[in-house]
Amino acid sequence: MEFRPIGSSKVRSILENACDANGSIGFKRFTEIALYHAEIGYYRSQRSRVGKSQDTDFFTATSLKSAFAPIVLEASLGLSRSLPWRPEELAWVEIGAEPANQLLANLDTPFRKKTSITLDEALRIEGPAIVFSNELFDAQPFSSVVFRQGSWLERRIEVCKAGVRIVERPPSSDELLKQLPALPHPAPEGYVIDLPTGANDLLNIIACLDWQGVFLAFDYGKTWQSLAYDTPQGTGRAYRRHQQKSDLLESIGQQDITCHVCWDWLIDGLKVKGFQSIELQSQEAFALKKAPEFVKQVFDRENDAMGALRQLIHPSIMGQKFQALSAIRMG
Repeated sequence: MEFRPIGSSKVRSILENACDANGSIGFKRFTEIALYHAEIGYYRSQRSRVGKSQDTDFFTATSLKSAFAPIVLEASLGLSRSLPWRPEELAWVEIGAEPANQLLANLDTPFRKKTSITLDEALRIEGPAIVFSNELFDAQPFSSVVFRQGSWLERRIEVCKAGVRIVERPPSSDELLKQLPALPHPAPEGYVIDLPTGANDLLNIIACLDWQGVFLAFDYGKTWQSLAYDTPQGTGRAYRRHQQKSDLLESIGQQDITCHVCWDWLIDGLKVKGFQSIELQSQEAFALKKAPEFVKQVFDRENDAMGALRQLIHPSIMGQKFQALSAIRMG
């Protein structure tokens, strides 16, 4: 692979300082820097990222707030009925919201308080709560491996004066070595698996905090079976100005980098931390089953939320592309 020039001397310096003695950096560390570095990270910059305007890079369900907010509120209240606390005793905690774009900010809710934690803030969750996120876990750093000539190699980023490029090396980190037994063997030559290990790390941090209540996360992901056998080019990709890009080394710090989460891993992580009643549903099924009153009201009256609701639940738009993972912890 040819080197891609780095347009910024600051970006080059930061990447070079993160390299090992051989001048390369793991995919996970690279994506962590590109997304969250204090100086150059995509999610650290003071700019609009989410929305439908030409100045943003992508839009999410939160961009359809007129329908998504009441769906999430009705569903959250329904899920909370199995808890020993009344809604008035619960805190609403949204993790990863863009500044000034909290989902329930303009809705009256019965919750004790509403809290929003941005991506650059420390996670603090206490007591009974409903912990919500939308497209948070897919925005975490990830590792990447490729099958070459009978073995799995780690994909790394080589950094030098000529720029950056992807290289392949034998896995060396404990995290990747631990993953090797689970990887399919043999695999098709050149098969790539982007391993969403950062999503696991974040879930572990959230689940280890001293809180009880409802966990609710909307995201896009796949089963381990699908990641290992159905996605030969991996799932890592970038977004800028509403264009999907396959070159993750372009415009470092100026484009979003994402990969599909592994639902099996997240479900296992919730089980280990004492969560029960774990459900994974398509966004379409979740809305229809968990927020039937709002859906019925919209279709009966065909109000202003109709267009947004159709986008959220239509199978070919967002209804099947995104999933909702919910769980309960009471002890």
